[in-house]
Amino acid sequence: MGYNINKFIGSVDPNLLCGVCGGVFENAVLTSCGHSFCLECLKTWLNRPQTNSCPECRTLILYDSVKPILSLRSLINGLNVQCDHVERGCEVVVKLERLAKHLDTCTHFPIRCEGCDEVVNRYELASHQIQCHAIASTIDDEGPIPITRGKAREDEPIRHIEISDLLFRITTLELQLKKLRRDLQEAECRNDFLEREYRKAREELQQKHQDIVDIHLTDFDSDYSYGMTSDSICKLSLLIARCLLRKPSYIESDKIFACIKRCYEKYFRCGNEYEHDVHMLLATSYASNWFSPCQRLSLNCWLQCIVRYRQHTRYPRETK
Repeated sequence: MGYNINKFIGSVDPNLLCGVCGGVFENAVLTSCGHSFCLECLKTWLNRPQTNSCPECRTLILYDSVKPILSLRSLINGLNVQCDHVERGCEVVVKLERLAKHLDTCTHFPIRCEGCDEVVNRYELASHQIQCHAIASTIDDEGPIPITRGKAREDEPIRHIEISDLLFRITTLELQLKKLRRDLQEAECRNDFLEREYRKAREELQQKHQDIVDIHLTDFDSDYSYGMTSDSICKLSLLIARCLLRKPSYIESDKIFACIKRCYEKYFRCGNEYEHDVHMLLATSYASNWFSPCQRLSLNCWLQCIVRYRQHTRYPRETK
């Protein structure tokens, strides 16, 4: 008999259907008149009394003259089919040629419980037997009885059942291992995320702590009045030098730059003492990372101006 057309995934070419059973060819054969049938279907047809003709055209044929269609059999074996236990919840889709191997290890294979005769899926049998009241009552009355994986079919060899059970155990363990690996991968990703968050929070805490320390340790003028008096030049230099490569978050770079500009414009030509202080302030500011590239360019220009001014005042050109 042919394969049930409903077990195939998608539509099936009508040319692959047997004219006797209406199913998809199983072991397709070709008659001498050119028609194709399932091997068993044609054999059953020809075994009928006084029947030795083709089911399609009624041409006289002999069973010994039919030939297997190997290419057609290979084509059908490559089609995708559902598991025979799809109604019990199995969603596996395999090639037709691999269906028998899958059925040997299918987790939804129906097995009858020895205690209550209830039919359950193969993967449910162990948990069912643990909760089975019939088995529990038998243990209480007669002592423990061995719990098997279910009754074998009468036509199935014992060795085949043992191999099937081993394959089922392997499949179950592989599924559990796959789940554990997935859980481990998720845990590692979660651990990496938490480590990054921990480092980030620790850095923020250190930054806040340092900012608090800076507020108490530095003589910071929150009014940004540096440059109004001559002694404020040194205070501003010390402030920048104290936090040369890490500007406190509460200090605004633009306002500090405006103070430096004020010091430069007001004091750098007011004598050697102030000139030295302004030079130190500009050099310290230029060495820091407090300012933007444009502001650093201005600082560099002011430093060059001081150098040229010193050269002009200390080594004036001799007049003729």
